[in-house]
Amino acid sequence: MAVCRDDGFYAAGSSLKAGWRISRIDWEELQSVELSVLWHTEGKGDEDLGVHYFQRYDRSDLQQIELTERQEINCTLPASPLSYQGHLLQIQWKIRVRVFLADGREIVAEQPFYLVAHQPETKSESTTDVVELTQRPDRPAKQSFAAKLPSVISRFRGRRPRV
Repeated sequence: MAVCRDDGFYAAGSSLKAGWRISRIDWEELQSVELSVLWHTEGKGDEDLGVHYFQRYDRSDLQQIELTERQEINCTLPASPLSYQGHLLQIQWKIRVRVFLADGREIVAEQPFYLVAHQPETKSESTTDVVELTQRPDRPAKQSFAAKLPSVISRFRGRRPRV
């Protein structure tokens, strides 16, 4: 499995393109293959999981595709939740390929990536001059964590008793 960006950073609302293929397993051994683009939380409290994109290939579907050749996943990413690596809460995005074998076994491959608010510039593209923060006419507005991740925070607060 491979994603189209080497750095693994994708802007919210952008297109995610990835490829996958299956080798060393004959299609006769396969029962089905599931592809998903999902996020999940880790940390204190309950863990959440959201599936953004899902596609399942049954045995009859697998007969019609060349599994050793690269297969494409294309989807438009949502605006939230953004990836977050905090001490109490982490939000992680990943592409997951689950291969179900005819004998009941399951093989899972995952490719993590980061969903960010804006696409980071590469070093070669960042040619803007450095401006002192005190001289900037448009100081960046401070945005609370709750404003950045409203849906996650509201669910997180809803599970904890207020003091």
